[in-house]
Amino acid sequence: MQLNPRQLEAFRAVMVTGSMTLAAEMLKVSQPAVSRLIKDLEQALELRLFRREGNRLIPGAEAQRLFNEVDRFYKGIQRIEQVAEDLKSMRTGTLRIASMTALGLSVVTEGVRRFSHARPGVRTSLDVRNSMGVLELIAANQADIGFVQILGTEYPGVDVTALPSVDAVCVLPSAHPLARKKSVSIRQLQDQPVIALSANNPLRLRLEMAMDAAGVTCEYPVETTLAHSACTMVAGGLGIAVLDPFTATYTKFPGAVWRRLVPEIPFQVSMVFPAHQQRSKIVNDFVSVMRGLFEQEFVPQIDDKLNARK
Repeated sequence: MQLNPRQLEAFRAVMVTGSMTLAAEMLKVSQPAVSRLIKDLEQALELRLFRREGNRLIPGAEAQRLFNEVDRFYKGIQRIEQVAEDLKSMRTGTLRIASMTALGLSVVTEGVRRFSHARPGVRTSLDVRNSMGVLELIAANQADIGFVQILGTEYPGVDVTALPSVDAVCVLPSAHPLARKKSVSIRQLQDQPVIALSANNPLRLRLEMAMDAAGVTCEYPVETTLAHSACTMVAGGLGIAVLDPFTATYTKFPGAVWRRLVPEIPFQVSMVFPAHQQRSKIVNDFVSVMRGLFEQEFVPQIDDKLNARK
């Protein structure tokens, strides 16, 4: 089987835009031309990739799997084009950063700001997603440095460097009775409605282990993948949450307060890099910026705030 690159280009455009019409605009061709390319691709593959529901174009499981491979190929091409452009224009380089959401909305964003001011010639990108998504990007060498929360220290194709750990905090509605206390114990979570992070989140796993050890049970009215969403729900009075201190302290959530959790539950994050790849000076410079932020500013500030509430 020999696939036509133009057919794959049309397929990717349809998957990205979700529309034959928008895909045609993206490729600067007519809509019938895109439809023909998709039909020819389906015939070549002997697969039905899409079905129509009214005006909507719904990709099937086969289309999703094919898109993952096609998109990876095109991102590789785009990376080559970007390197060629850098060489042509004599740019000082590029830096691709991937970060878990909690850090991507706080300390990593500040690190990017400081780095970009110091190195204005570097083209910097920040991709914010969950830790597993970050690890996948790093393993595929689609990012130069990542920031993740993982329980173990190994992941195929990835080098892991731990950063200083901080303690998780308990976030409560400001009118909650426990909000009047300087700290909240694990035992005080008994029968409380807790806004839970996703089942495989390392912080949730550590919380559940601590609760099991203390013989504590609670209710989980809502589960969310984002700590930011959990804080917003807490502020709305839906329950309490045990979250990373970066989300809880960096962003203001009117109607919510945070307190020290006893005993402490560590929130451990790490820097990750593609394995067997020599790190550029640009990457090492950004590592220095982030280490300074963690070790000299963010972590000490969080510790000071927690100690002030003892």
